Amino acid sequence: MRIVHVIGSVSLRLGGPSKAVLEMSEALTARGHEVHVVTTSLVDRGSWAPVPRSGDLQLVQTGRRLAPDGYYVTYCRPTWPTRWATSLEMLHVLQTMVPTADVVHIHSMYLFPTLVASRLARAHRVPYVLRPHGTLDPYIRRRHRLFKAFYSAVVEDATLKQAAAIHFTSERERDLAKPALPPGARTCVVPLGVDVVDYATLPERSSARLSFGLPDEAVVCLFLGRLNHKKGLDILAPAFVRLCAEVPGVWLLLAGPDDDGLGERFAGVCSEAGVGERVIRPGFLEPARVKLALAAADLWVLPSYSENFGLAVVEAMASGLPVVITNQVNIWPLVNSAGAGVVTAPDVNSFFAGMADVACQPLVRRKAMGHRGRSLCEREFAWAPISRQLERLYDTVRGWAAAGVTCEVPD
Repeated sequence: MRIVHVIGSVSLRLGGPSKAVLEMSEALTARGHEVHVVTTSLVDRGSWAPVPRSGDLQLVQTGRRLAPDGYYVTYCRPTWPTRWATSLEMLHVLQTMVPTADVVHIHSMYLFPTLVASRLARAHRVPYVLRPHGTLDPYIRRRHRLFKAFYSAVVEDATLKQAAAIHFTSERERDLAKPALPPGARTCVVPLGVDVVDYATLPERSSARLSFGLPDEAVVCLFLGRLNHKKGLDILAPAFVRLCAEVPGVWLLLAGPDDDGLGERFAGVCSEAGVGERVIRPGFLEPARVKLALAAADLWVLPSYSENFGLAVVEAMASGLPVVITNQVNIWPLVNSAGAGVVTAPDVNSFFAGMADVACQPLVRRKAMGHRGRSLCEREFAWAPISRQLERLYDTVRGWAAAGVTCEVPD
């Protein structure tokens, strides 16, 4: 099967979705498929580069390149540096690739690549699968709602109607998106995956802590992800201040690219409370440093207001860390039922209580929580079974196309 993935960027600085597409492509290639990723050289918000930054895929240059794991990546030059990922070169690339594809898998919405790939697929009668990547969550839809309402009416409603299938990564994501879906939309739930084996062995704990300047005897909470509005940093800061008053020797490793100076604001809250020295902010971490951070931590925290899946949560569980998350992280029912951590409401009091619960547990109980989380990853989030689910999805939509079943829902 010839599969074409289309995404605005695969820069690791832009979070889990980029990494997931590359690992998804690797897993599908391992099953014998010819997989192409078409993307741009966007490396950060509005920032473009003709060459890779450290931590990104090796070959960030225009033209098709063979990735180490056997799939192809085509990086397209931008037309102008905006987050809409506009690239006329991508238009020309997709005009060549889409007609010969068996299926096109489009990642995210409200972007130029989504517009171009969906229209070309429709024109050439190639079925496309659309992964909204949380953009249909009511919390996200409320942001810039006037623009999104206009753009949806003109463009994106038709994108949804014409999709052979709309790919959600959790049942809760699909439930939250239902009000925004056209009548009769075909939907499916296929989770994202993680290379569980890759997280089986982490660096030595003491050396990992030393690399971040953390005391060896500290109780270390780890936040790892983009520092942006939806991640609940306004919850985490006061909750951590309260935790410092309750748990002797607690520290926080706040890692990830900083959107809009939220890290400085966070540090200010902690400094005013007299616990600023207990917050370490290393910024964006390359993959090797991510593993050091996971090795250094005792628990993983995410007080998010909205997470369509929560790939970083899965990676933390695969590393054997107990997790403290809110019930707005859409895989929370699985985490809760597995006993892999604590699930709270997205407010300061609840999240503080969840952090204190885990931080005050004896080490043996934290390790047991972490072990249950790792077992959950092996059962639910390993790439091998997930790639088989994707393969069945692609076969299904190809069958519809071959039978002449229209993908568009009539008005």
